[in-house]
Amino acid sequence: MTLCASNAVAQIAAEGTIRGYVKDEQGGVLPGVTLTATTPARSTAFTARTDAEGFYRLINLPPGIYTIVSELAGFSRFERTGLEVRAELNIQVDITMKLGSVTESIQVSGETPMLEVQKTVQAVNISGDFQRSLPLSSRREWSDSLALTPGIMSRSTDQFGGDVYFLRGTENENHVIQIDGGDVGSFEQNWPGFFARLNTEAISDTQVKTAGVDAASPLAVGMVVNIATPSGTNRLKGSTAAVYTAKAWNGDNNPGGTPVAARVFQPDVAVGGPIARDRAWFFASMRYTDRTVGVSRDATLLGNLTALVANFQPFDNKGHLKYYFVKGTTQFSSNHQMYVYLQRDVNAEDSSFQVDGGNFEVSAPGGSAYVARLTSVWGSTMTTRFLAGYNTKGLNPSFSVFENHLGTGGPSRPVHQTAFASAGIVQGSGRIAVLDNIASRNITPASKLTFSADMTYFHAGGWAGSHEIQVGTYLQPRLKAQNTIYYSGDGFALEEMVLRDPANPAAGTIPFHRRFYSAPTEDSQRLLAHDNAVYLQDSWKPATRLTITGGLRLDWVKNTNQIYDLVTLDDFIVGPRIGGTYILTADQKDVLHTSWGRVGDVPNSAYLDPTSPGGTTGGGTSKLALRDEYSTRLDGVFDRVLLTPAASRTNPNLRTDPDRRWPFVDEFIAGYRRQLPGQVSLDVSFLRRNYKHRPALVEVNGIYDIGVFRGYKDESLNDIFLLTDNQWSSFVYQGVELTATKRTTKAQLITTYTRAWQHIDGTWQPNDPASFIQPTAFSNDRGLGTIRGAGTNSLSGTADTRNPMWEKHQFRTGLTYAAPWGVQVGTSLSIQSGPYSGPIVTRLTAPDPRFGPPTVTLSNGRVVSNPLATAIRFAYGDRGEGQIKAPNLRIVNLRLGRNFVFGTRRFEAAFDTFNLLNAGTDQQFLNGGNQLYSSNYARRPDGSFLGVNRQPPRSGQLTVRYVF
Repeated sequence: MTLCASNAVAQIAAEGTIRGYVKDEQGGVLPGVTLTATTPARSTAFTARTDAEGFYRLINLPPGIYTIVSELAGFSRFERTGLEVRAELNIQVDITMKLGSVTESIQVSGETPMLEVQKTVQAVNISGDFQRSLPLSSRREWSDSLALTPGIMSRSTDQFGGDVYFLRGTENENHVIQIDGGDVGSFEQNWPGFFARLNTEAISDTQVKTAGVDAASPLAVGMVVNIATPSGTNRLKGSTAAVYTAKAWNGDNNPGGTPVAARVFQPDVAVGGPIARDRAWFFASMRYTDRTVGVSRDATLLGNLTALVANFQPFDNKGHLKYYFVKGTTQFSSNHQMYVYLQRDVNAEDSSFQVDGGNFEVSAPGGSAYVARLTSVWGSTMTTRFLAGYNTKGLNPSFSVFENHLGTGGPSRPVHQTAFASAGIVQGSGRIAVLDNIASRNITPASKLTFSADMTYFHAGGWAGSHEIQVGTYLQPRLKAQNTIYYSGDGFALEEMVLRDPANPAAGTIPFHRRFYSAPTEDSQRLLAHDNAVYLQDSWKPATRLTITGGLRLDWVKNTNQIYDLVTLDDFIVGPRIGGTYILTADQKDVLHTSWGRVGDVPNSAYLDPTSPGGTTGGGTSKLALRDEYSTRLDGVFDRVLLTPAASRTNPNLRTDPDRRWPFVDEFIAGYRRQLPGQVSLDVSFLRRNYKHRPALVEVNGIYDIGVFRGYKDESLNDIFLLTDNQWSSFVYQGVELTATKRTTKAQLITTYTRAWQHIDGTWQPNDPASFIQPTAFSNDRGLGTIRGAGTNSLSGTADTRNPMWEKHQFRTGLTYAAPWGVQVGTSLSIQSGPYSGPIVTRLTAPDPRFGPPTVTLSNGRVVSNPLATAIRFAYGDRGEGQIKAPNLRIVNLRLGRNFVFGTRRFEAAFDTFNLLNAGTDQQFLNGGNQLYSSNYARRPDGSFLGVNRQPPRSGQLTVRYVF
């Protein structure tokens, strides 16, 4: 594990560089020195020659351990061994040559430089060997290692296991995922490990950039992850591995309920070798997964389902998955290299929630990715790269995915313990079960086309110092997403129920709300977008110890909603960057760094058009006509009917702000890095991020007369939303991060600690009911809610309750150690704060008449709900006060194994224990966990926490691996 920052002005591919000065014993520069770098990971050598200043650059080096040889007539041959190059890491190695014969050889070995002395990007490198040796999770996904990244908060998903990752307040989809520099993330959502899955045998190295990215990096306010894969050599090499976890090897940390107990059988295979010796090579890998994962239900949830579902039997989520990766590499000449690859990972897996009364839910994320890249070196001063890629990463490619998961075929019947009247309608206090079906299912294909090209020019002298200048373009001219919703019950999709006796689920239920859609299917989303960018940047070294970096990225992002033929965004994004490093000591092992930059968010369909319902992030509103029926007396008689007209193509319920801006983050970083003896590095950094211009929906059809709702201006519709950017508030993150890493042949270590503070700046957006009812309650410094934005009602009772990204503390350690006699020991430790509940709300006994009656009758006779007649109120003086924090999450994993070496072959066997202490922390809040009036309120009368999504119990896993 190496903490590093990229030295080259940009490296969107997965190679690194070695560079430095060659001098004689008197300190004089030596031009014309030939340098050759070799590694067992590749069959070809890499060469360079020093310029007039004695400077050399060995570029486009795949990850591996290198030997450098330098030769010049009149000097002894110099050989430096054991230099490790990581994905996108650029290290500086200065060489001193001695007078003598070229037949004489001087060998030098020493510690590999770990600190970047020129760039300010915050990044970690996680080698494939380290990932495979660490006991991180029983799933063995490449994304497990992201939990070791500074600034990351993570938790298990509440459906089918695996983790989701949030970086300094970002969402799970704000990241970019690349394989060998090619974008393999989905335009629908860039969930790491969900839309981009890869056999871990196919990983050579992974770099994770988390802050201070340069102008060549794709737009993203989250992580930029680049996975380097092997390329094959002149010798046939490969590996095969398998992991197995029996159901009986799981403990039970959920007394009276059902734990997240897993059964896993997962074989991997990978092989690489020559196609044409010294000219072309191949690498291929495959994974098959047969997995069963328990659904976390505590005793109360299980009791509710048993009482409400006849003959209920707890069920698990199951999946049978396959991942493929095939890569070909060719060396046209010593200066020109090309690779192409195919990656495929679309699979269906059960994804039922804890409250589901049947196995109604399944997800099939993924698709195929195709990438080709050509890299060229033109002399000692210029390089070029060209890349083309296309992927079809989406969700649920066809309706056939849902076979055997369609429930009864009728409506979904969520059950609430209690229900109450508010704003002229009846709403439940939080689901305790979902019976018969889910309300809708989504088919969401997506695709992404990418072209990139860059040219880097190095000028060693003049211009007041050396410069490394890069100009490039990053084009995604075709970003496409569609979503088709299939409503259950032939359009009668929803029938909400309430318990007859809140204390006795077995007493039965009463329906209180029904929803009918005017059609059984809806083409809810058809987006066509592009992100076309150019950039220019320079790494300028005006003095020996000072480097100043600057860059400018210009992106043109445009999106068209093809259903309405409506442009929802057309923005020109200016992204400047400026930074600098200063070397405190001559040995380059103490470095100060600081930077400021403006970085746009990743183009994502949910952000480009958040009005479209369904998809992976939900939200949005239907374009169909709706009929909502309510039993206001909770007696099963539906005495109130509210109609929502359909939005036609000529009169949509969506308007767009022509001046809408694309969201971005303003980021400031300052820190100190130090390399210690023994291949140990330390980094201490302060970061401040301000998330601005997030997507916003402002209701513009309502008539508000001095705090009283009077109806709608256009009575043919109800709410009409203006899609714009949030100009009224922003999310602010501040954090201190400490990272220590070590990487030797015996031990690898990474330890991170993050302390975070957050708050929200600004005020309410227009026509938010809270701005009329509780205008002074805006402040919040705990659970701020999601940066996805597009919320319209802060007093809905469930607003701003998604908060796994806003946690105060995070500490993680990953360690592997090669003991004598081939014994291998590994451990991972994670402790992180629990998330916050979001604003605590209470309920009035009746709506306040100052804001108007519960319903309003329009002049056309239609009755509509009054949004200001809500009975819900913030319980405290502001939204941050009184929030409940979930318990801290603690995970201890342990590995014990043995390696057996037979010449060039190796057999590995290990046994992993996950959650060694069998801790049982609930990681999420129940629906209604922030509501004082809900049976799901997160603080029990005795002060204990009531939550859901308990962490997986203690489990064991056997791993075997054969390398040849």
